[in-house]
Amino acid sequence: MRIIGISGLATATLVICGSAASRSAQPPADEVTRAQYDTWMTELSNWGRWGADDQLGALNLITPAKRVAAASLVERGVVVSMARDMTIERLDDPQASANRPPVLVGSTRNVFDINTDGGYFWERYEIEYHGSAVSHLDALCHVAWEGKVYNGLDFEAVASKEAGCTRMGVANLREGLVTRGILIDMPGRAVRRQDIEAWEVETGITISSGDALFLRTGRDVGQTGGYHPSLIPFFKERDIALLGADVPQEGGRVQGVTVPVHFFALVALGVHLFDNLGLEDLAETANDLNRWEFMFMASPHVVPNGAGSAINPLAVF
Repeated sequence: MRIIGISGLATATLVICGSAASRSAQPPADEVTRAQYDTWMTELSNWGRWGADDQLGALNLITPAKRVAAASLVERGVVVSMARDMTIERLDDPQASANRPPVLVGSTRNVFDINTDGGYFWERYEIEYHGSAVSHLDALCHVAWEGKVYNGLDFEAVASKEAGCTRMGVANLREGLVTRGILIDMPGRAVRRQDIEAWEVETGITISSGDALFLRTGRDVGQTGGYHPSLIPFFKERDIALLGADVPQEGGRVQGVTVPVHFFALVALGVHLFDNLGLEDLAETANDLNRWEFMFMASPHVVPNGAGSAINPLAVF
C-alpha cells in the first residue's frame, strides 16, 4: 500500500472540499440530541419499504440500470483496491479481541508429494473481521437497536451463538455488489451536510439513489474523522445503498448512543457498511485523475448465517 503524506493531498483537498480551511469552527459534536435521534430512527426508517420479507434493505436501490450506468464510468481500465493490508500475527494461544489482527493458526509445506511429484504449501488463518483492524462488510444482522434489526425483526430471533444469523446474513449478498462508487476526501474532520453539499457544488457530482458513498478521513496518515450523526437525514434523502469509510464510520456521538451511524444505517435504513477500508491509494488515484466517481465492485464471502465478511472491494476508473 502506498502511503501519501498529508502535504501530498493538501492542495487537492482544499479544492475539493469547498475551501474547508476557510470555514468557521464546527458546532459541538453532540449537537444531535437523543430525542432527535430516536425520532429519526422511526420516521426515516426503511422498514417495510420493500416488503415484510425483505432481507436486502437498501441494496434494492441498486437496479440493473444503476449497474449499467456504473459500468459506463469505466474509461481507463484502472483498478484500485479499497482494502487495508492485513497484519498477520502468529500466536500459539490467541485470545478473542475485537481489534485483533488475523492470526496464522498453522501452515504446512511439503517439498515432495507422491501424487503430484511436486511441492505445496497451505495455511490456515483465524480472522475476527469485526472491529477496527480488518477491512470488512457488516451484514444487516450485525447490530440491533432496542432489540430490533432491520425490518423490525427481533434480534434474539435472528442471531444466536449457536445458529449465527438465520436472517439478514451476508449470504444474501451472494450475487455481489456493483454500483456507482463516490469518494469524498475530507481528512481530519467530522463531516456534516454542509461539507458534502459544498463538495457536490465544486465537483458537479450529486449523490443519488443506489450510490455507494465512501469517506477518506486520513486514518493512515494520522488524521481522524468520520460521518457526523447530523448527516443521518442526508443518507435517507439521497437513498444511498452502501456506506463506507477508512474508519468504523463514526464521526461523533449522540448521548446514550455509542455508534449512531452504525445503528441508523444497518437497522433503520438497511444500508450495509464497509468498515476500515484502505482508501489512500484510491484518494491518490482520484486526485491524479480528478475523478471522484467510479464503478464499485465487491464480492463478500458467501458464509451461511454469517454477520459479515472480510473483503477487498475494487474501484474501477
